[in-house]
Amino acid sequence: MNFVTVDDFEYFSDLIIRYVSEGVSGMTESADFEKFTSAEDFLEFLEENPDYQVDILFCDVEMGGMSGLDLARKIRDHYQIGSRIKKMVFVTSYRRLNIEYDGQIRGKISKPFERSEIVNTAIDLMEEINAE
Repeated sequence: MNFVTVDDFEYFSDLIIRYVSEGVSGMTESADFEKFTSAEDFLEFLEENPDYQVDILFCDVEMGGMSGLDLARKIRDHYQIGSRIKKMVFVTSYRRLNIEYDGQIRGKISKPFERSEIVNTAIDLMEEINAE
């Protein structure tokens, strides 16, 4: 499973990576992680690595430069849903955020988050991906 975090505060990315790696240990043959501090860097990575598949993307909403919502739009516009990025979850400090959920965008987790929120979301999405 390939997990990606996009957050301009590395602290949150590091927490997500730690929680997921500990929480899904033994549930998958491999859990690989990439982290990016901007949506632009993530898009550049996708362009430079055309075969890279993202199973689960945890993305902040408000970042310097391109927002997570803008990133989601670009992903929808440039990649067939589910082809390069299978599942996406917003991780945000916004309490009231109007997001259109679909097969790719699976919800939001509010900051500050609990370990269980991250782990349970990762496990639920892994089960969805394995069932597809």
